Amino acid sequence: MMAARIDPRTKIVLVLCLTSMVLVVENLAFVVGIGIISIVCALLMGVEVLMLIKRYRRILILILTLSIVQSVFTPDTEVLLEVFGIPLLTAKGIAMGVKTFVRMLVILTSGIIMSTSNYRETIQGLIQWKVPYKIAFMTALSLRFIPIFTEEFQDSMVALQLKGIDFTKVPFGKKTQIYVYLITPIILSSLKHAEEIAIAMESRAFGAYPNRVEYLVLKLKANDYGVMIAAVLLSIIYVWAALII
Repeated sequence: MMAARIDPRTKIVLVLCLTSMVLVVENLAFVVGIGIISIVCALLMGVEVLMLIKRYRRILILILTLSIVQSVFTPDTEVLLEVFGIPLLTAKGIAMGVKTFVRMLVILTSGIIMSTSNYRETIQGLIQWKVPYKIAFMTALSLRFIPIFTEEFQDSMVALQLKGIDFTKVPFGKKTQIYVYLITPIILSSLKHAEEIAIAMESRAFGAYPNRVEYLVLKLKANDYGVMIAAVLLSIIYVWAALII
């Protein structure tokens, strides 16, 4: 599998290029193109599409809901949908909503790409880039919280279904309200996990010694250099093309 042959540092460069492009570019067509590119990169890294959709479908619904809300509350002179004189959908609002959806999707996909590497290898790659160990460890640990966040969201949805709430019959407005209510307990649960990890780290004297000895040493190969150079150059060309059009 290609993901096993790619150095974690190469994936970091790829992810930085994708996230930087999607935040800098404003042209709608180019933003959507970045979203497609991110999905293609995830597939090349060995991520299965069906597994990806099944695992993150509820988060994608939440992202889509937030995008629709943003599109509704973005004012513009070109109104596409109006109810009792109140503009609900505008051309600019839809464009903003699509860009928000794609940007959050790219960030989510970037986390999935990084999850194809062992977090210990990711830490080692950052250390070999002269990143302080504590910062490298926190970066790798934050990537592990993505599946935890997803699992907490799915557990909350299952709990609501066990209480007799059928989401297929809930109106869209109330469904959006339910998703908003779920965010707070999920964030609190994630903070609890973070606190438990911090206690475990302190009990093992994390950071007690200034220097560490690494058994694992990563080496960049020719294909790693090729992917990194291609990613940086293509990103620069892509952003330049998006700015001049």
